[in-house]
Amino acid sequence: MFDSFLLFMSADIKEQYKPTARNNMGTRLQDLGYRVTKTTDISAVSVFIQQVDALIICSTIADIEPWAKKCLTHRSLPLIWWFHHEALSDSKCHLDIDIDAVLYSNMTDSEIHLSLQLCSNRYLQRIQWDKERELLLSKLEERKHIDKAKAILCEIKHITEPEAYDFIRKQAMHERKRMVDVALSILSLYPLLVAKGEGRK
Repeated sequence: MFDSFLLFMSADIKEQYKPTARNNMGTRLQDLGYRVTKTTDISAVSVFIQQVDALIICSTIADIEPWAKKCLTHRSLPLIWWFHHEALSDSKCHLDIDIDAVLYSNMTDSEIHLSLQLCSNRYLQRIQWDKERELLLSKLEERKHIDKAKAILCEIKHITEPEAYDFIRKQAMHERKRMVDVALSILSLYPLLVAKGEGRK
């Protein structure tokens, strides 16, 4: 669960939220026992973001995406959007960022606590999904290299695919390497073998 937040909002929006007003989410979070670091200076975010558990951005629909991308370049954190109501807005809410929770100024204390709890859970799930996705992409890339190496072995050694796979596997065990490392060695040597073969013709 979160204990501290970085709250970023532009200077013009800050003017619309008096520190003691009930609609000031930063003050309300402090009243609920959370630590909140507030800034309107985008250049200060890089320092403050290293010391908190989550990032809150108070912005309109139009500004949340660019502000979030600027802030999160410094560190990956749960992103909470404190939605600032625009007087006149026909913006379509199509965002290319991951938002873990949304806060509104008229939320009750219980709703705020619940939203932050859900935010923590969603962020952990999102990080896990990202790790699993990266692992799967890495394995797919490894499989591509192994398949290419098998094709080369089939061509050069005149063997079947299963035999080529078995060759790579045994070589990896013998050299105490991963199969993909053996495959990459084969791929790097292949142009030299081709060039050498052509030189003999």
